[in-house]
Amino acid sequence: MRGSAELRVLLVDDDECLRLLMREWLELAGYIVEEAADGVEGLEMLDGGRFNIFLTDISMPRMDGITLLKEAIKLNSSIASVVVSASAELSTAISALRLGACDYIAKPFSSEALLITIERALHKKELEWQLADYRLNLEKKVKEQTDVINLMYVRSIDAMVNALEAKDFYTRGHSQRVMTYSVATAKEMRMVDEDIENLQRASVLHDIGKIGIRDMVINKPGELTPEEFKEVVRHPGISVSIIEPIPFFQPLLPVIMHHHERYDGQGYPAGLAGDEIPLASRILSVADTFDAMTSTRPYRKALPTDDAVAELRRCAGVQFDPDVVSTFIECLPRIQASI
Repeated sequence: MRGSAELRVLLVDDDECLRLLMREWLELAGYIVEEAADGVEGLEMLDGGRFNIFLTDISMPRMDGITLLKEAIKLNSSIASVVVSASAELSTAISALRLGACDYIAKPFSSEALLITIERALHKKELEWQLADYRLNLEKKVKEQTDVINLMYVRSIDAMVNALEAKDFYTRGHSQRVMTYSVATAKEMRMVDEDIENLQRASVLHDIGKIGIRDMVINKPGELTPEEFKEVVRHPGISVSIIEPIPFFQPLLPVIMHHHERYDGQGYPAGLAGDEIPLASRILSVADTFDAMTSTRPYRKALPTDDAVAELRRCAGVQFDPDVVSTFIECLPRIQASI
């Protein structure tokens, strides 16, 4: 406990004689003491924030002690407070404790009782400060540990993405390019920052489920058989199953799961249509398809940009959200200039 000489006390009571007596006792104990004759005056003085503790009577003109207590706590929740009550007001004093008072003292009282009550109130408030500080530091430590764990997860997932792209030569760099296309389009469409960050992560991870698809299917130069196509269709679900146990990635799951839905409802895995498909998934779908069309694949050569843009326009409103297509094409020159 700090020395009493450092502590400033405000006495709020309309009984001048009692104020003078309490002031004398407290100053002899080393406290710095000031006085207020009622709640209004006391609140004005407390507004300066220079007191460590205040004592207030309950029954006073202009503003009673309970109202003063409520207003004082609003001004400064760290200040300690003691309610001074007559015996008949004991139930009111107990109610004051529920409102945030640290302690109460019933009239009449001795100098020893007053000093003990003040020390007890200050000690209680100091424990509250220590607890609040402990909680704050604990939250910081938990966040730091969570960030470390999340970073480890991200590095592991990045390693899997790199392994996937090493497995499929033709998709090398695909995820990064899709991320660039998606984020630029999302910003142009005025998506909120948090959703853009989630889309950015989802873009990098959207094809990670293909690591569970056989190489001969991924790299097949010809048309897929119905059975092989069913295997490829599983990759959004596999992607989700890989990252689902990681709390950090929870917001990404719907984006990844539904990036192969079609605007007309003929996509997979859920057959969602129109606005039922998450906006981030609709953006990712356009970016993913455009990069696939403009990249060389085992079954065909890369399309020129103009041809790919024409295909997006042709499929707008059928496979793709027409607003997303329009925005994507509008900002495409700026995106490509930055890649």
